[in-house]
Amino acid sequence: MKKIKNIAIAGATGFSGIELIKILLKHPYVRIKYLFAQSNTGKPISFFDKDFKNIKLPLVSKFNSEAIQEVDTIFTALPHGESHFISNVMNSKTTLIDLSADFRLDDKNIFQTWYKTEHKSVKNQKKAVYGLSEINRKNISKTNIIACPGCYPTSILLPLIPLIKRNMINANTIKADSKSGYSGAGKKIYDKKLYPNNIYENIGIYGVAKHRHMPEIDQELSKFSKKKIQISFTPHIIPTFRGMISTIYVDLNKNFNDKKIYKYLLNYYKKDKFVKIFNNNVMINTDAVINTNSCHIGIYNNRFKGQLIIASAIDNLVKGAAGQAVQNFNIKYKFKEDLALKA
Repeated sequence: MKKIKNIAIAGATGFSGIELIKILLKHPYVRIKYLFAQSNTGKPISFFDKDFKNIKLPLVSKFNSEAIQEVDTIFTALPHGESHFISNVMNSKTTLIDLSADFRLDDKNIFQTWYKTEHKSVKNQKKAVYGLSEINRKNISKTNIIACPGCYPTSILLPLIPLIKRNMINANTIKADSKSGYSGAGKKIYDKKLYPNNIYENIGIYGVAKHRHMPEIDQELSKFSKKKIQISFTPHIIPTFRGMISTIYVDLNKNFNDKKIYKYLLNYYKKDKFVKIFNNNVMINTDAVINTNSCHIGIYNNRFKGQLIIASAIDNLVKGAAGQAVQNFNIKYKFKEDLALKA
């Protein structure tokens, strides 16, 4: 018989934290013991989302390092730098599933360069596993620190890693153009000083050539190549709350075409419930993946010979955050991988 796991969520009142609660409430082997936040403590979680109005859950409280000794897993959906401290005070039997960037980058110096803060848990960084579920299942099940990927990297890496592994595309000329609902920026999107434009009727480019997900994408692609990879990546915020689509432009290596790429990816992910591959005839969109843990990947011919367009759609709050975190939780504890998750 499967054992019930006691859970804490730090950052419970943010977009990803709320999404985590909604998913974990459907999980038959989860007991939510603590909901931590930095402000509005003492309030019920229904104060932040009316969907929880008649559901019995712990009150929101300040983080307590003693309390987390009582839980099997702590999910952290916090600003970068804060999960370092949690990893340093939790016991060795607790699993940390981190939705921030704190353990995604292998090199502490690269982390410091991009996030402008010192890495304060280098010992734990070295044993953390990058939690791209479909790619790193074996290692995820063996660690107690799981670094969930960013939303943009998830949408870009799932279609590209298999092609890089097989050397089917030119690794030096990858270009990715991504568009995300405004929830991807977190609740700071409502801060007029940071985002002065109307988010509801506006499309904006940001992080041009310096978005913090770039070194994460480069790092993971490089692991599957014989050389260092750096891609061109540009993100945009669009006037929809959730949903993300990445359009990726690649040059094919000799003897490969769209049909071979489509068949290869179809076979590569044939056992993966959450990754669905479509050919030229299907125009993918975010509507089909909203509120699911799925990634839809479309393969399209370019008008230029030897070039291919790949589109990848996810829900940035589910497959790009809370859903993949729960998928990793299921892998870690050998639960059915799609438990509590919608495909």
